[in-house]
Amino acid sequence: MSYTIDLIVSDLPSSNDEVWKAIEALRAVYYEDKREKSPKLLQLHEVLTEKYPCLSSYEDDEDDDECPWADGPMLNNFAHEMGMLAISFSRADEVVPYVVQKANALGIVVADGQSGKVYRPQQAASVQATPQPTSTKAWWKFWQ
Repeated sequence: MSYTIDLIVSDLPSSNDEVWKAIEALRAVYYEDKREKSPKLLQLHEVLTEKYPCLSSYEDDEDDDECPWADGPMLNNFAHEMGMLAISFSRADEVVPYVVQKANALGIVVADGQSGKVYRPQQAASVQATPQPTSTKAWWKFWQ
């Protein structure tokens, strides 16, 4: 078992109730999709494997324990409208946020079936970081 996420480059409904139905329909096509791979997904593949090399790039079985991907070659997991990534559970907390950030930057939606969350590019752009206090004074000394 692995932690799997879907990467979607086609349009999805804005309603969270409808989005999972649309993703299921895309999955049905995904497994038999013989069309050209999405250029956005190919670009994402390059970005992801730059930081986390593909499982298939490791030469011996001992080194592949370092790899966060649960299967390979990763490129085979990308199709025309969507892709799927299998991530080792032990590395999911580290890798999933990175994938979401990089995918959203390329206009790719990330659907996390384990958490039930859908990360859309426009949501990532509208989220602002919470400002951090610049003062090092103790909270009870606010009047000084």
